[in-house]
Amino acid sequence: MAGAAAGLRPGCPQVGNGQRQYSSLAFGSGDAEFKSTRMIDNRMDPDLEVKGAQQDWAISMGIAFDPNGYVAQVENNLWQPLSSRSRSAFSRGAGAELSGHMRALHSSTVLAVNLFEHWTDRDSTPILAAFEIEPSGGMAIDFEAQFPTGLRGVRPHLDVAITSGNGFVVAIESKFTEHLKRSARGKSKFPASYFPQSGGLWAWNGLPACQTLAELLRTEELRGRRQRFEYLDARQLLKHALGLAAQLGREFSLCYLYYDWPSEQREAHRREIGRFNELVGGEIGFRALSYQQVFSRLQESGQASGDYLEYLGARYFASKA
Repeated sequence: MAGAAAGLRPGCPQVGNGQRQYSSLAFGSGDAEFKSTRMIDNRMDPDLEVKGAQQDWAISMGIAFDPNGYVAQVENNLWQPLSSRSRSAFSRGAGAELSGHMRALHSSTVLAVNLFEHWTDRDSTPILAAFEIEPSGGMAIDFEAQFPTGLRGVRPHLDVAITSGNGFVVAIESKFTEHLKRSARGKSKFPASYFPQSGGLWAWNGLPACQTLAELLRTEELRGRRQRFEYLDARQLLKHALGLAAQLGREFSLCYLYYDWPSEQREAHRREIGRFNELVGGEIGFRALSYQQVFSRLQESGQASGDYLEYLGARYFASKA
C-alpha cells in the first residue's frame, strides 16, 4: 500500500481542488460519527499530546475518526493490509483487537503492526539488525503470541514474537501512550493464582529474581502501598517472563519497546526501566528500546523501502521526539 505521500487511505474523505475536505462525513452505523476533526486540544498532558498528534496526522490524511480517536475500519489505521497469518493471530487473541483496540489511532498494537507487518513477507534482515538480532534460518515474525503460564484464565499475549530457526524467541511488548500516565489504572494486577501455597511459580521455572520482585509487588498491592513502578507495567512484564520461561526454558529474550516522548514522565519511566533491568534483567535477557531508536536504525540502514519509512516518519516521528 502506498505511503503517506501517495494520497488518502481507503474509505477516507476525498480531496477536491487540492484542498482536504473535513466535513461531517460519517462512517459506520448507529450513533457513532467519524469526523476529520481534532478532538483533543490539551497539550499539557503527554498522553493527550501523543493522541492529539495522531489525530493531527489523521486529519492531514483525510482519515475520519470518532470523538475517542477511533477510525471506522482497521484498514484505515494500517500501512499495509494484514496478511492472512497475522489476521488469524489477532482473531485468536483475547483482546478483540480487530473489532476494537486496533481502530484506535493511538493503539500500541497498531504501532507494532505498522512497524513489523512490512517485514513478514520479505527479507527481514533490516528490522532484525535494528533490534541487534542475528539472522537465522527460518525467522518468523508473529503477532499476539501466546506463551501459557500454566494457570487458568486469559493467557498473557505478547505484541510480537520473533522466532529464529533454532527456536530462540525475542518477545516484544509494545507501548505507545500507556506508560505516559502516572497511575496504577490500566496496569496489570497479580491474581492470587500467581502465588500458590505450593511454592513460587517464577522460582520453579528458573527465575528466582523475578520471584522476589513479584512477591514485593504483590505485597504492595495487598497493603495498599505506593507502587514502586508507576509508569512501567512491571507486573505485565513478569507475567510474560513466566509464560516464556514455562514454555521455552531460557531460550528467550524479553524486549520492552516503547514510544519515547519528551516530558517529565519520560525521565521517571526511564528510571523505572533501569530499576527493572537491575533487578531481573540478566535473568530474562531484558532489553528496552524506543521506537525512535528502531526507526533511526532503519533509516540509517538504507535497506528499508522509502514509502514505508515515509509513512512511519510522517505518522509517528515527524514531531517532538
